[in-house]
Amino acid sequence: MKSRLDEIESRLKDLIENRLAALAWRKDHPNLAVQIVEALREQLLAENQENEPLPNVLVFAMHPQEAADWQNNPEWLAWLNQALLETVREAGASFSAPPVIQVVGDPRQLPGQPRITATYQDTLPGSTAVLHLPGEANFTPSAQSSRAYLILHGSQFFPLDQPVINIGRRGDNHLVIDDLRVSRAHAQIRRTKNQTILFDLNSSGGTFVNGKRITQTMLFPGDVISLAGFTLIYGEDAGDSSAIGSTSPAQPPV
Repeated sequence: MKSRLDEIESRLKDLIENRLAALAWRKDHPNLAVQIVEALREQLLAENQENEPLPNVLVFAMHPQEAADWQNNPEWLAWLNQALLETVREAGASFSAPPVIQVVGDPRQLPGQPRITATYQDTLPGSTAVLHLPGEANFTPSAQSSRAYLILHGSQFFPLDQPVINIGRRGDNHLVIDDLRVSRAHAQIRRTKNQTILFDLNSSGGTFVNGKRITQTMLFPGDVISLAGFTLIYGEDAGDSSAIGSTSPAQPPV
């Protein structure tokens, strides 16, 4: 798989450089192709799946202004997604599912230096996500706090608009995930003005963030959460636009 990834990197580098040169709003991304391929390679090695299909979701955590530029130019995201898909096919490789690019703003990232993470995520409706508000007071983020959300199935957004969000398979959770890998009461997210904290609730399969098992941890935009293998992506949006995040599937969902 290493040789195929090197071939993908070489082809993708030329395509991206030529395309960016023609964009009026472009930013310098001299290592974008390298970063994409390294993210794919890292996930393959982490999963010990060097000869398996490539992870199908790429998360770009970028400086907020840069993320806004990308989100405001969906034709660029669609082109990048298609270029990636075709380059992978030409190299004789494949994705585990239709590829998706997610862009999230992260103030920790410098312009031109995105943090790219690759992950496996089912992009078809394969489980149920239901919001329950059992008698809790509504939580309205202050003007200084950002709107937070989770991404499921590559394109389904779940707003974290309550101070406490319980996640699990049991029906009284705020976010109900109908997946046997997920415990009945698996995890909890607590939101305050300045931070979002994820807790594992002694789940049987464990809770992981960016591949590391956690009992509790602060979340940052672009973090990849795994609930015993069921993948969620954490994002934040401090803007006023109605779209929270950006999704670019290789083909429209059925």
